[in-house]
Amino acid sequence: MNKYHELANSNSALILENNSNQDDNNKVFSIDGELVYDDDGRGEDENIKDEKPFKFKELDDSYDDEEDGGDLIFSNGGIGGKGNERIKEPPKGIRGVIFYLCLSSYWLATSAIMGGLISLVWPSQIAKIGGEENKAKYVGLLPILGAITSIIVGPLSGFLSDHCTNRFGKRRIFIASGSVVAMISLFLTGTTKNIYGFMLFLMGIQFGIMWGTSPFNGLMPDIVPKSKYGVASGYLAFSNAIGQLIGVVGTALLIYYTRSFIVTYSFLVLILGVLVLPTLIHIHETPLSPNHVEKITFKRFIYSFYLPSSTYKDFYWVIITRFMQEMGVYSILPFFGYYLTDIIHIDQTNKELYTSAILSLIIITSIPSAIIGGPLSDKYGRKLLVYISCSIMTLVTCGFIVLSFIPSLKLVLIFSGLFGVGYGCYQGVDYALALDVLPQENVAKDLSLWHQALIFPQVIAPAISGLVINSLKTNLILGYTIAFTVAVFWFLLSTIMIKPINLHRNKFIKLTPIDL
Repeated sequence: MNKYHELANSNSALILENNSNQDDNNKVFSIDGELVYDDDGRGEDENIKDEKPFKFKELDDSYDDEEDGGDLIFSNGGIGGKGNERIKEPPKGIRGVIFYLCLSSYWLATSAIMGGLISLVWPSQIAKIGGEENKAKYVGLLPILGAITSIIVGPLSGFLSDHCTNRFGKRRIFIASGSVVAMISLFLTGTTKNIYGFMLFLMGIQFGIMWGTSPFNGLMPDIVPKSKYGVASGYLAFSNAIGQLIGVVGTALLIYYTRSFIVTYSFLVLILGVLVLPTLIHIHETPLSPNHVEKITFKRFIYSFYLPSSTYKDFYWVIITRFMQEMGVYSILPFFGYYLTDIIHIDQTNKELYTSAILSLIIITSIPSAIIGGPLSDKYGRKLLVYISCSIMTLVTCGFIVLSFIPSLKLVLIFSGLFGVGYGCYQGVDYALALDVLPQENVAKDLSLWHQALIFPQVIAPAISGLVINSLKTNLILGYTIAFTVAVFWFLLSTIMIKPINLHRNKFIKLTPIDL
């Protein structure tokens, strides 16, 4: 039963009757964790072409509760838990807003923490405890340490959560434990005076964040029906933007007025401790049944990284598209401060002020496009929104190249706002696009691999742009022109690479017997 089968015409309400295995006769089966059904109640037989044929027939009324809406679930260890459940439509109106805000509250907290730490706190703290002469070396190590932690911890915690049978659910237990580790590490990082202790506690922060966020990535498809993926993705993008804004502004003010890293890190501990609670308390999961979860072994974990192209072809394209898009973003984003002084000729004393203003402007303008982009993608399609968002970022980056020859601070601010609109639109669709093409068996682990398409560009892209600009420091206009042209190249590739993704490809389903 652990095979994928292609369902010929999965458009009617179905229950499975196995004609090939006496032990499984008349059992209910899960179909990739989800039973696709049709409101017209047709009872046509469906067949699967395989060496062991299965016969489908209509569900009786005891399994259908039309007034609840949503997706019908037969739990198999992919989604759901005991017997047959339904992923209900989220509440409407203000209750629906509260639901989505609670779901994304933890995401807001982690975005605030990492946004504040990476942009302001860590560079300032490194300069103080590591020395001005060594700050470039240690700052350069940060994304490398982050990438190492992410590639190890993310897939591991995702895989464990996909198979977790804890009575509190398979995701929130990891979110809670990861938050505790992150809060302890945050406090210790704020108190350390040693650069090696700082690096150790820094990895503790990233371990705790990744231990929670990888399972969190699997929480949304567990409790939100596919028809609302775009809406939920938009709320996550909104929370990400608000979190980054809170993190950057909050830590900047605390460092400026208190000059205390302990106070700043305590602020971040408070943010995580408070904002993780709505996700843990308000969001409810259905525990997995231990009877239908495969035993966790190291061999099975390693084998889970084998993603056959017959099933995961579109997921590969989504990862490639995201990698290209993030390469474009991080080819220019870390260099805005230098661009302002080297090309726009802003006074050096005002660099931090204008840099923070531009970054804040990008974040603020990304918020409405993220909120709107998600629901629009539910209606008009994900790929259209990706085309629009990448086109906006491509044109704006071309505008920054033109400004290298005719500097204008006013136009930089305008272009930055437009860049935020494109970036927010992409963020609002990004997560939903990955879920659209991803089988549900190891969703959290697989999404942790997708997440690496965000992490590695943060290491690779700045290194390429930095090398180009530094090698042409005698002609900075040419250096920035080439670096930003490379960013345009990445955005164009991202736009092109979305084309092969087929969101309507034949659905592959997993059949697993369930005892009633």
